[in-house]
Amino acid sequence: MIRIKSNQSFFTVSRHDRNLFLLLLPTAVVVVGLLLITFLLISSRASEAVKTYGLSLYVTSAWDPERERYGLFVPLAGTLVTSAIAALTALLLSLSLSIVVSEFLRGAVRNFLSTIIEFMSGLPTVIYALWGVQYAAPVIRDYVMLPLHKYLGFIPLFACEPLSGYSVLSAGLVIGISIVPYVTSLICESYMLVPTAYREACLGIGATRYETTKILLGLCRPAVIAAVVLGLARAMGETTIAAALVGNSMTISYCVFMPSYTVSALIAAQYGNAQLYMYAESVLYSAALAILILALVLSLTGLTLLSKWRSKVLA
Repeated sequence: MIRIKSNQSFFTVSRHDRNLFLLLLPTAVVVVGLLLITFLLISSRASEAVKTYGLSLYVTSAWDPERERYGLFVPLAGTLVTSAIAALTALLLSLSLSIVVSEFLRGAVRNFLSTIIEFMSGLPTVIYALWGVQYAAPVIRDYVMLPLHKYLGFIPLFACEPLSGYSVLSAGLVIGISIVPYVTSLICESYMLVPTAYREACLGIGATRYETTKILLGLCRPAVIAAVVLGLARAMGETTIAAALVGNSMTISYCVFMPSYTVSALIAAQYGNAQLYMYAESVLYSAALAILILALVLSLTGLTLLSKWRSKVLA
């Protein structure tokens, strides 16, 4: 959109600027309209199940389509836990990667690693899913789950014995790896936006690289939080990796080594046969509506935090 000076109105700008604005305006309207239409359509399809089952649809765990018994607590909880693990994984990896790229690498090596990060961001998620099934899940079971259960089994999160690599933990870790490029790019961009005056001031008082990095990261903290929130919103909607690794089981457990369900995996697995059962399709739309609302709230929160931080830094 054209940025019009404060002493100008739409009718006083040049004809070319006004025509360009009118030419581009429909595109913006279409994008916003598509989001609104999608929300309304999902809401309308979900209304039947919500009216029939009420709030109990979201707080019970029964799933028996033949008897018209539905509960979305397991996939909703599985989505939240899996996404939280993914966000934590992405934070640790992305923060480390951002510091290495921004502070320690130079020249061709830095450009090469940046290219690899951009390449990974463009990989289809099915590639991560296949890698997770064939390699990551067995490794996570043997070298992460079993040691955690052996030495920290008194903690409820690790209390159950891992029977396979298909679990909430495996799905969360692989989803976290898949969103690392996205979160890394946001953190790197924010880190580079910090005015050089702060770095020069740190060097001027004799600060070490560690101390300088710590200070600069402190200035970037709101942007890092925003990047993680946006990554969390993206992780909630991940389907292929979740369906392949989460285990697809309607079980409730505090232990992250157990299989479970996510909303996206549930929709992918059940939608094909949903038309055969009363209310099943509407229940799936109700699950999608819940995730849509959560993702919108997280995305708006993250974008608002990032926008405010950029405005403050660039002011």
